[in-house]
Formats: sequence, C-alpha cells, structure tokens
Amino acid sequence: MKEKRFFLSAALMLFFGLMILFLYNKSISYEEEETLKKQMDSLLLTLHNKIAETTKVSLASSVILAKSPQVIACLSEQKRENCLQYLLEIKNSMAQATIFENTMLHLHTKDFMSFLRLWDYQNQNSNDDLSTFRHALEKIKQSKQPIQGIEIGRHGMFMRAIAPVFGKGDYVGTIETVVDFNDLNAYFKKDGVELYVLMKKEYLPIANAIEYNEKLMLDNYAIVNQEVNGLNFIKEINFQGTGYLKRGDYYVLYTPIVDINGEHIGFFVLTWSESLSLASFKG
Repeated sequence: MKEKRFFLSAALMLFFGLMILFLYNKSISYEEEETLKKQMDSLLLTLHNKIAETTKVSLASSVILAKSPQVIACLSEQKRENCLQYLLEIKNSMAQATIFENTMLHLHTKDFMSFLRLWDYQNQNSNDDLSTFRHALEKIKQSKQPIQGIEIGRHGMFMRAIAPVFGKGDYVGTIETVVDFNDLNAYFKKDGVELYVLMKKEYLPIANAIEYNEKLMLDNYAIVNQEVNGLNFIKEINFQGTGYLKRGDYYVLYTPIVDINGEHIGFFVLTWSESLSLASFKG
C-alpha cells in the first residue's frame, strides 16, 4: 500500500514538474515571440519614417526649384536650354548631401509629356507621353498642390516629390525630385539588415527604359534596388499583406508598397540573421 502511494506521489510530482516546465518554456517562447514582433514593428516604422523623411526633404527641393525663373522659363517657352545648365549645377550641389547623392530631376509639361530628364537629357524623347501611367501628374494638375510618394516610371520605381510650376499665374507643368533606394540600403545594411524593394512584374512594360538582370527576378517580382539577389531561398513565396517568415537561420519581414495613387505595386522585404538583435531600431 505504501509502495502504491509512493509511486502515485512520484507520478503526480513528475506530472506537475513536467507541466510547470512546459508552461515555463511556453511562457519564455511567448515572451520571445512578443519581443520579436515589437522589434519588427519598430523596424517597419523605421523604414516608413526614413521614406517619409526622404520624400519630405525632396519635396522641399521640388517646391523651391518650381519657383526658379529658369525652370519657369523652361516650361513656359518649351526650351530646355533655358534651364539645363542651371539644373545641372543645382544637381551637383545637391549631390554633396548623402541623401541627394543619386538624386535625379525631371520636368514634365502641363500635358504630361516628359520634358527634361536631367540624368538622360542627351537621349531625351520629346514625344514621351506619361499620361497612361504617371497618374500623380494628373492629380497635381487638378489640385495645383505638390505631392510625394513612390511611383513607377520609365526608369523604374523611385521615391518621388513633385511640385507644380506656374508662369504668370498659369500652370505650365511640374518639376520632380527623384530619389532611389541606395541610401536606405546603406542605412539598414550598417546594422546587419538587408532591404529588398520588389516591383510586381506586371509593371515591367512601364519601366521599359531599363533592363533588369534575370538574376534579380523572382517568380512574381523584380528586385529593383540591389545588384545581388539574396532572396533565392524564398523565390516561390507569394507575399500577402504584412507578415514575416523564417527560412533556415534568417527572418524575412515583408510589407506592401503602395504608390502615390493607392496602387499596390510591390513589397518591401527586410532580411536578417536569427543571431542579430534588432534592439537598435526604435522607429
């Protein structure tokens, strides 16, 4: 009888011990999961804040340039030579700031034609109609207000800040400050996080002024901000909404890219090693 009681007590103690250990481990796992989610939220907030910061500064640039007599004369008289040299000098000055190192300037007519791409002015096509895909230009013509955000154009997906230009009170076109994602790449990379900007393949016919390396192609997307494809291990993943997944020793965080016009045009993807702490990202 005593032996039965002993074994019963031992069994109960073992059961409760295992139960406590299970609940403890589950509690630790829950806390680690919650910490990871909070850090991911901070990482996403940092990404969106950096984009907002870049487009805000870029918009200030566009608004100031829109009031330049040279730019006004350029669009009013439809003569590129009125502002070409001036804008080249402005571009060189802007490049002194890291955020504007790869900045591009683009002028558009009031009829949504590309008038002057400063980075490609020697190959400028005077009949380049942007009306079918650069819908932000139409918004500005209607509202007469500047606008900022992400949009896809002939040369790809960029952060853009566009301001209306007026000559003698009349709307004569727009000027745009265009910024790539290189500075964002460097910002995250210094802390061990890789940023990938994915554009839906359906937009490749719009971005037809450049060729994307086949190595930068995933099933449904093109990587537009990197020279090396570090996402082969998730090539067949079909992202939906904002979320994360783990592949081997790496975490993958993704969130949709919504352009100026509210269109879902791709995904931001951030990857990092499991051993990396995200504590440095505070949003």
